[in-house]
Amino acid sequence: MNAVIYYSNTGECRRIAGYFADKCRYGLLDIYAVENCVFNTAVLVFPVHCQNIPSAVKSLLGKLQVKNLAVVAAYGKMCPGNVLYEVQKHYRHKIVAAAYVPAKHAYLDEDGFENFAKLDPIVKKLKNPAPVKIPKLGKNPFANFLPAFRSRAGVKLYSDAACNNCGACTAVCKNGAIFNGKPNKKCIRCLRCVESCPNKALHFSPRLPMRLYLNKKKKDKLIIYI
Repeated sequence: MNAVIYYSNTGECRRIAGYFADKCRYGLLDIYAVENCVFNTAVLVFPVHCQNIPSAVKSLLGKLQVKNLAVVAAYGKMCPGNVLYEVQKHYRHKIVAAAYVPAKHAYLDEDGFENFAKLDPIVKKLKNPAPVKIPKLGKNPFANFLPAFRSRAGVKLYSDAACNNCGACTAVCKNGAIFNGKPNKKCIRCLRCVESCPNKALHFSPRLPMRLYLNKKKKDKLIIYI
């Protein structure tokens, strides 16, 4: 069985994963819909969170049994950290291709990734898979320091009068981090709830440190390892 598996909160990684699924003719699976973790070939697409691997992705990698794995990490602003190197180092899967893809930042109103044809070398590599070595890149020394707390401190999440306590946000949050429009300390500000609110009652507002960060010049380098 072959599949493209994606972890996506705002839809950007799902678009990237959809391209691979169409080109490779693999099934497309949301990470939370994966039941059988055994695959011949799989492409895993996920966003970088504070230069770290999201917890949902870590959980899947710990259970995944795949003969050939391609890993695609989407980053939205400055630096992807070392997530691909860390995937290869800590989970020991046979990685045959990997990429850092400059994508839309969840907190910015900007265009998403569109240069899909540049990902075709990965598609080609999957037809003749061979292991690839992923180098270690630079990572902020504070990246591992309370990333969820830093996300909450950097972005305010709130609901307005349109919230009718429908529970849609609670239902889509896999971290148990929000109840009827009110986030708690488990929230990582992934914005899945904002994107899913049927009444558009949830909003976010970057605080000053985050605004200063978001105003920095964007890095948009596509890095592929094949």
